Amino acid sequence: MPLNQEKLENMNQFKYKYTNHSILYNFICSPCLNKLVEYIPRNIAPNLITLFSLICNIIAFIVTLADGGFDFSQPLKRSTCFVISFTQLLYQILDNIDGKQARRTGNSTPFGMLMDHGCDTFTLIFTSFNMTRLLIVGNTGFFSYSVFFGLILGFFMMTYEDYKIGEMTFPMINGADEGNFSVFVIGLLCGIFGQNWVLYVPIAKFDFLTIGKIFALVIILGGVGTIFNLYYHTYQKKDCKENCRNFFDNLAFYNVLLVPVIYSYLREEFWLNSKWIVILNVCLLFARVTIDIQIKIATMDTFRCNLMFIFSNLMLLLSLLFKNENFNFYFLGCTTIFEFAELAVFIYFRANEITDFLGIRIFCVKSNESSDMVKV
Repeated sequence: MPLNQEKLENMNQFKYKYTNHSILYNFICSPCLNKLVEYIPRNIAPNLITLFSLICNIIAFIVTLADGGFDFSQPLKRSTCFVISFTQLLYQILDNIDGKQARRTGNSTPFGMLMDHGCDTFTLIFTSFNMTRLLIVGNTGFFSYSVFFGLILGFFMMTYEDYKIGEMTFPMINGADEGNFSVFVIGLLCGIFGQNWVLYVPIAKFDFLTIGKIFALVIILGGVGTIFNLYYHTYQKKDCKENCRNFFDNLAFYNVLLVPVIYSYLREEFWLNSKWIVILNVCLLFARVTIDIQIKIATMDTFRCNLMFIFSNLMLLLSLLFKNENFNFYFLGCTTIFEFAELAVFIYFRANEITDFLGIRIFCVKSNESSDMVKV
């Protein structure tokens, strides 16, 4: 369903609000980038910088995929670790500097926020894959999915918090700043010393826990922590009844995140051979719902679980009933193709609607000398 005129006009009143208490961002990143942005030509569109930040992670994903695919039990080449590390650092720089370039050139728009957060949504998926390969968590059991679980849950809840209370609040240590930087550090260490250290067992009594799996557990705890963070901030501004409503609003999303955990235990053979199709299914659904919420935030619209969300959730649950692995694979494969096509169409039409209404072109900037658009 297209956006109506009222929803589009709401974007003119939209103001993106956030509070960032990050130590890394406030004392290191932001001061350095404030100086760095001065060297960027003013005719470089902020959205172009955002796009390049996404491309960095796509490059790292392709290189990592070529180096062993979805095998989470095999180490990467050191050169691949360096690629992950430096593309992650470049992504973090570009992801923070695009907003500074927008404010510097007077090109801050609701669409810029949507593109920034939309690219972050896909970046998170690629980063989750790269991080899982770096930590060598193995192919079976909960750990082979844990990084995806923690990061996807954390990002979704932060987006939902913005929708519910009109502001994003980043704690002193958060995934957007310290989390992204830790990927750079871990990739760099793996490139220099190899990945043997992530396989080290620090406590003999818990020989199933390696350094890599401990990192994965920290990511899970961080993701679950964002749930409590949302309910705490909602309680401060609203009431317990609103928190209960939040829980039931997100129940379907919690369910779809937990289905792969069931797969990893009850359908271990299928998970071992075809986990990538389950993970891709969940990631596409995450992207669809998260981007939809981001648009609802900008248009001040009401978020409801749409038919695509319900359909995808149902298909993932139904697939657990099939015993034939080949049939199960093709069933989930068809669902995933449909999800991908629907997501692409959704993004295309929403982007056209919003840019046409705002009278902007995605990779153009307003000239300082006039109100004309300068093409990049």
